[in-house]
Amino acid sequence: MIKLAPARRAADSKERPDTNRVGVVVGVDETAGCEPALEYAFEQARLGQQMLRAVHAWQEPEHACAPWVGYDLEELGALKRDFTAGRIDVWRPKYPEITVVTDVRRGHPVDVLVEASVGADLLVVGAHGKSANSAALGSVSGGVLYRASCPVVVVRCRKEGRDND
Repeated sequence: MIKLAPARRAADSKERPDTNRVGVVVGVDETAGCEPALEYAFEQARLGQQMLRAVHAWQEPEHACAPWVGYDLEELGALKRDFTAGRIDVWRPKYPEITVVTDVRRGHPVDVLVEASVGADLLVVGAHGKSANSAALGSVSGGVLYRASCPVVVVRCRKEGRDND
């Protein structure tokens, strides 16, 4: 059984939020599997009255013959930032009291999420459930579980006809 330490509470302040304070970190990707993780992270941030940092890691597209052919990396980064902001905007009406900082970085998801976990109270990642063995973790969730600097919660993707147990 995994137990989490009690969450630190954010200071009550009308001033601009301290974006260096971490709180809850959630991994955001481009699959539907991250929606349950986002919901869980928003709820944990609400319960702990904490800031939420939504982290999206992306890597350069690779081609077998020539890497990065036809891609403007700055444009790709802007698309990833827009995508992440849109994903978070879906949840803002339900959790208007949560301060959310989006953090979009180029790099391997495990490395980026592990770095983002430093000083955090909790790291939340999704599991897509693609494995035949439902107990197995994917490469990202497994990687952060062993390297993160804070407690990690892996939220499985809901599947039709099955509880998210």
